[in-house]
Amino acid sequence: MIPAFTCKCLTPKKYQPIYTTDYRGLPLTLPRTPVKLFKTGTITEGFMNLRKFYYLAIIAAILLCPGVIEATRSSSITLECPVCGNSLTGRELMSTNNFGGVDTDFMQRPMGASPILIRPATCLKCGFSGYVDDFSEEEKKKMPATFTAAIKQDKVLKPAVDLASYSDQIDMPAWAKYDLIAQVRKLESAPAGDIAHQYLCAAWAVRIEAVIPLSIEDLKEMEKFLDAKFSDRFKQRDRNAASIFVEAGLESLKIGAGASQEDKKAALTGAVFMLRRYGENPDALKAMQMLAPLLASDTAQNVEQVLNESIDREQRFQKLAVENFKTAIETEKNAEMKARFCYLTGEIYRRLGDLTEARAWFEKTRAIKERPTFLDEMMTEVEQRMPASE
Repeated sequence: MIPAFTCKCLTPKKYQPIYTTDYRGLPLTLPRTPVKLFKTGTITEGFMNLRKFYYLAIIAAILLCPGVIEATRSSSITLECPVCGNSLTGRELMSTNNFGGVDTDFMQRPMGASPILIRPATCLKCGFSGYVDDFSEEEKKKMPATFTAAIKQDKVLKPAVDLASYSDQIDMPAWAKYDLIAQVRKLESAPAGDIAHQYLCAAWAVRIEAVIPLSIEDLKEMEKFLDAKFSDRFKQRDRNAASIFVEAGLESLKIGAGASQEDKKAALTGAVFMLRRYGENPDALKAMQMLAPLLASDTAQNVEQVLNESIDREQRFQKLAVENFKTAIETEKNAEMKARFCYLTGEIYRRLGDLTEARAWFEKTRAIKERPTFLDEMMTEVEQRMPASE
């Protein structure tokens, strides 16, 4: 029996549906027709002490070391590239959880290392990328000669990083692996929804690995401020943890905009930290604009550069995801899945700062009668983060 605070995660199956759980981890109804999308696993609902999670997040940021708690378990596995025969080491996911909540674009947050960073694998020799199952002998037999030749001889895959600079593919950034998986899926003529999901995973990976290079002193002051303002809220265990932290980030931004000089820096630091961590990037940039004059010039320049580069990369993948979700919507026959695609398109536009498009796609979502009811809850939540009008 699976404990209430854990989830059972299966090895990713290339042709199983995604979005099998809502943002609270409760199972959703699967579409009748399988969609060629990556399954995240079935998750039972559970929440941990949010204040403890907050402190661990601070420690992780200071040490620049994600996955402080070993709540997610994976094992090392030797894979053989089905294209060129190269041997590589991958990670097979054994278990995970969603104690950190779920972002409103469906990114699940575990305690410990994120499966999003663990699951993808890339052959450093030819660039072929996928999940553990994609490296199986069974999948190799299905590959036409034209497919393998395109990768081996024609070198159609275009890595975003220099593969030769890595001695182990595990050290390669996950976002670059997902970018290659999307290219592989295109070469396979995979459904647009599948390709969109790979780009969305790339955006998630950038978000997870984002670092705000502030001093330990600034982070300690931020911790002190946030604990004083939100400690009771961080203790709540009956709500989505990600939503609580976004709320705290937005309130910190509001406080920082009108606070005294003493509280202003700590409030805005907290806003930048939490809003960037949860992918609320337009608001994170607003907070950074107000925080920069309060930092030493060298520090401000460094933080702004790192923040902008990270956000630009995440948004690049979000735009690619939207492009493919819109294509998928045109051909998707299953109404529930179509509603999810419409919602995601609107939510990504919101995260990109295009509120007109976001509202339009949320209306399209509501126009689908067969939409899952949890989408209404999510739209209500994200619309509360949007101004009444642009």
